[in-house]
Amino acid sequence: MRSPMPPAPRLPAIDLVKGCAILWVLFIHSQALGGGPLFLYVVNQAVPIFVVLFGLNSELWWRARSGTDRTITAFYASRARRILVPMWAALPVWWALALLFRPPDVVLTPTLPLWHAAGWLSQVGTGWFVTMILQLVLLFPLLHAARRGGIATVLVAGFACTLLCVRFRFRLMALLIGPVAGQAHDFFNYWVFSPRLLAHVAFGMWLAPNVGRLGGTAAALSAAAFGACVAGAEGAAGGGLAPYAAVLVPLPLTALLLAAWRLLPRLAAVTPALEWLGQSSYGVYLGQLLTHNAFVFALGLGLYQRHNLWLYTAALLAGGLFFVWLGESLRRVARGGIALPSPAR
Repeated sequence: MRSPMPPAPRLPAIDLVKGCAILWVLFIHSQALGGGPLFLYVVNQAVPIFVVLFGLNSELWWRARSGTDRTITAFYASRARRILVPMWAALPVWWALALLFRPPDVVLTPTLPLWHAAGWLSQVGTGWFVTMILQLVLLFPLLHAARRGGIATVLVAGFACTLLCVRFRFRLMALLIGPVAGQAHDFFNYWVFSPRLLAHVAFGMWLAPNVGRLGGTAAALSAAAFGACVAGAEGAAGGGLAPYAAVLVPLPLTALLLAAWRLLPRLAAVTPALEWLGQSSYGVYLGQLLTHNAFVFALGLGLYQRHNLWLYTAALLAGGLFFVWLGESLRRVARGGIALPSPAR
């Protein structure tokens, strides 16, 4: 019998960047940092950074396997275990919260549980990221197959798609955004429109073969490109190029962070914790999602005016850590029976 292929070794730099990004997600949802340039061009880029890393890690998955381990079915099965099962574990908690608090801006319908089970997390605050990633999972084998024509082909197609989405963003919004409860507007359909982030996936695929060798030159070039994108987003280039530059900011930023974490020495009090957070980032995301929804359901958006936002950031982190601990505890209990997927991925 063929022995199973050993898992590919983890690259610490990827886990460290994911650790930074999940902490930034907490600050996005807590609004503790305000809205200055550091927040806008670094912290607020957490989700696009995760999308770049999705493209990178997915490409590494295909490169690390061969034969029957390297099939579309195996890819989908691995992503389903890592994404869908923890999501299914989180959804009953969200439904319990929604039924308990009955928030006025959440519309519960008889068919909504079916949509949620399929991964379409409409009405779930901050859940759009999960829906968008699931779309990219479905698309990725096509992107990987297109790589046979050269990575340049994938990059050109990805950048063209993203930049066209920027060019026609207002038309897309008009088509995709619908009214909620007859008053507000629901941006969910626009946020989950995955073609707008195909450049980020393609860029991650381009990084994949050399991610373990990024060094000083890559850091310097990435820093220069990041500065140019920020300057363009601030309108330095003029000519209406700011939205195009803004959407590209997370690409060199991700490369810069990957190179920087490879060059920096390990810090005893920081590096292991960030690595663990990176490895556990999806579980932390789901846990903070439930915590954030609970606070908003109970207190409304007025919580941002009435409460200490740094303490709220800590509460979101605590909720994320609790969800990871609970998932790992259930895994230990089930080791003698059905093997549950870890949310720490």
